[in-house]
Amino acid sequence: MPLDRIDARILAELQRDGRRAVVDLAQDVGLSPTPCARRIRMLESSGVIQGYAAVVDPARLGLKVQAFIQVKLQQHTDEIVARFERELEALEEVTGCFATTGEYDFMLQVFAQDLESLSELVLKKLLKIPGVRDVHSSIVLDTVKRSARLPLSHLS
Repeated sequence: MPLDRIDARILAELQRDGRRAVVDLAQDVGLSPTPCARRIRMLESSGVIQGYAAVVDPARLGLKVQAFIQVKLQQHTDEIVARFERELEALEEVTGCFATTGEYDFMLQVFAQDLESLSELVLKKLLKIPGVRDVHSSIVLDTVKRSARLPLSHLS
């Protein structure tokens, strides 16, 4: 779906604040409310906008430990990969899973209450998934930048 400059501005504003009223958004992007609402619906129905979510502070929920865990599978058969991906769906601590190039096959972003909980996730859950060969954990010491905003300058 080709996007124009106005679509890019709508997306930029909604990435900043997904709860903005259409009237205010329309004014900021130079449209009247009806065409602005139509464009938003089009962006939603085409899958460009996949949803809206609150940005939550993990520490205020008692999730004091964040880690990135690299996972290496024993083999790359469709069955092993599919089973690994299914097993991850059941692990609420895993908030992101990315297939990667390099020595490891997947990179997981995880949140845990403490180091003991992280250790339990790795030793009693991840390493017990059939087909998992090795894991490597990196604990986050400090979050320097956290953003769900995608770059849009190439759309203008």
